[in-house]
Amino acid sequence: MAPQEDVLVPRRIKQPVSRKKQGSTPTATQPSTGTTTPAELVSAQTVNPTGPSTATSALPIDKSIFLRKFAENALLQVKEGNVDEYQKLIKVFSYSRTTAVSADKYTEEVTPWIPALAANVSSLSITYRELVTTILFSDWITCLDERFIHRYSTLILQILSAHPTWVLQAMPALTRWFVFGSRKIDDPALVSVVHDRLHALIKQVYRTIPTCGASLVNALAEVCPYKTAKANIQVLFLQNVLRCLEYAVGVRKDVLRMVLNHVIQIDVEVQVELEELESDDEENGEEPVTAADDEGVFQFDDDNEAGSVKRPDADTAPGLDSDSESDSGSDDDDDDSDSSDDEDDDGLGRAKYNAKKTVAKLDAVMSTIFAWLEKHCQLDLATNEMPESTSQMFLQFLDLFITIVLPTFKSRYTQFFLFYLCAQDAQYADVFLGTMMSNVGEPVRNSQDRTSNVEKIAAASYLGSFVARARFLSQGIVRNVVGVLVQWANTYLDWQEQHQEKAALGRSRRLSYAQAASGTGNSLHGDFERHSVFYAVTQAVLYLFCFRWRDMAESVAGGPVNESELDNIRWCQEVEGIQRVVFSKLNPLRACSSVVAQQFAMVASQTNFMFCYSVLQQNRRKNQETDTGASGAVASPDQILRAELDTFFPFDPMALPVSRNFIDGAYLEWQDVGGTADSGDEGSQQSDAEDDKKSDEEGDANEADVLKNMVAMSISPVLPLSAFADRAFDDQF
Repeated sequence: MAPQEDVLVPRRIKQPVSRKKQGSTPTATQPSTGTTTPAELVSAQTVNPTGPSTATSALPIDKSIFLRKFAENALLQVKEGNVDEYQKLIKVFSYSRTTAVSADKYTEEVTPWIPALAANVSSLSITYRELVTTILFSDWITCLDERFIHRYSTLILQILSAHPTWVLQAMPALTRWFVFGSRKIDDPALVSVVHDRLHALIKQVYRTIPTCGASLVNALAEVCPYKTAKANIQVLFLQNVLRCLEYAVGVRKDVLRMVLNHVIQIDVEVQVELEELESDDEENGEEPVTAADDEGVFQFDDDNEAGSVKRPDADTAPGLDSDSESDSGSDDDDDDSDSSDDEDDDGLGRAKYNAKKTVAKLDAVMSTIFAWLEKHCQLDLATNEMPESTSQMFLQFLDLFITIVLPTFKSRYTQFFLFYLCAQDAQYADVFLGTMMSNVGEPVRNSQDRTSNVEKIAAASYLGSFVARARFLSQGIVRNVVGVLVQWANTYLDWQEQHQEKAALGRSRRLSYAQAASGTGNSLHGDFERHSVFYAVTQAVLYLFCFRWRDMAESVAGGPVNESELDNIRWCQEVEGIQRVVFSKLNPLRACSSVVAQQFAMVASQTNFMFCYSVLQQNRRKNQETDTGASGAVASPDQILRAELDTFFPFDPMALPVSRNFIDGAYLEWQDVGGTADSGDEGSQQSDAEDDKKSDEEGDANEADVLKNMVAMSISPVLPLSAFADRAFDDQF
């Protein structure tokens, strides 16, 4: 705001006088063109009562007319090279809430100038960029006078309507307020008011200028906080971005693409930090917390431990920084006092601290999006179906999942958005399963198939993990998926055997069970990459069997299986081809994840489905020989693919304490053979009751447990097959 001496004072404007009428009696000054609006006549004054003979110089000029003429002349003088009056006009609208000028003073001084500039809005072309930018980027929206806010908003709308090109500057100027309330200087009582005003104006702009959608999306991407920004900034931004989608439906997919890209960056950052944390643990001689504990990838204790994490108070947003941390900035900007423990001397304590903060941030961001999805996934009471808008949103999420999430190997939790949507409607789940099976492709690749093996492996992993964990899937759907995957694997084996015959390899078309048990032809195929999709599909079948064998079996008399009488089981026809796949020459039990293979062998044996421990024992010896001979060798592409196949289970338990509340009701926990459903819930409840009696020090241990569960997830870290060999089979042989 300009100093007091720069405040504009109405002064008399010299009127052009014809030389021929210079001696005539002057008349009252009138505006040269246009009509005067009621707003411009607010400060009009009466004529001096001395009579018509009184000179015009004695008449006070209408203030609103003067301001309008001043603005008009200031704009005209810019084209003539004189910018003095123009700069004074710019100073009128310039305002920052951090200056000494109060909002009330600014409101009082600017209010008369709004109609004056509105009368000249048609002249505000690109020549007057500095003035328009000042109007847009002023902190006017924090003023308290609602009438002033309405007038100022109207002025902005008039400018954008007359010159739509200014939308490119207007959208960043408006969306920068999405994070208002994240700093200490922000008035907490004003936060919701500012956001309401903001969205009211953006909504009007969007309706007035339908072509502004692209500008809105670009502005959101421009002001999007970096992944290292604090949780409160991330949450405020996402809340307002998602609120935009209430009225800007036309750009919903583009905005959701930006949101998912932003979330997955934080998601991958969690993975990277936890891998670095485990590396630090190993360097310091500590036993790393991995998925390869005694239970292997089926670390089903994680299912129960994660459930024992207490939910924060409802009044506290997840991951939001306290008042002492509410300033904008990155997580790295925190005070050193937060990391003053002795462990920080070697950086390990700091690494753990950063990992915890990143996990909390991801939880806060994801729970914000889950809450928004929950709001838009309400059944239509008239039809008892999901509304069309929700179905369209699901299809948009599915498309974004395929392009963003599916190719991202280290995505840990972003995929649960689609899991949540699929749980809302059986048709959504059916579409997702069909899409994943389509991405896996045909067993025999044709020339038109452009999908990479990495994408096919990921699709098979998502397919198996989804069906294994989706409680809401019916028995019929589970059987159909297993049947399709088993048929795919058997068709691939048929093609492989035909190919070998044509190549005159001299091998038999099939390998009998006796040959498999004796080890004949039971070596891992030299070109793993060539059959990597087959191994991924087979692993999905084995993984599914471990979780959903109850859906594939029934008692001999019909009806559900009595797990105390496992000898009286008959299996559905969809699983008939699994034995051929397991004992095939491609030897999937050696190529797939060793812990999945072990768990399958255990479940299959306990249920009398098949017995394959002998194959596992032979594979163990061969793995040890391979690892010994390849010590010190550089990892090949085949080994990298094997590592990915060995560790990628995308719907493993969610350990985010707030976000998991949106998933738990639809999520299937692990059940031991002979156990009961959700056997861990009782233990979790008992654990929670005991935790309530413990001290505050043990409350800190709960946070550590969350971090431990994150590290223990089976998709992180990536470990070589040899890491599981010694521990995976000791109990069996």
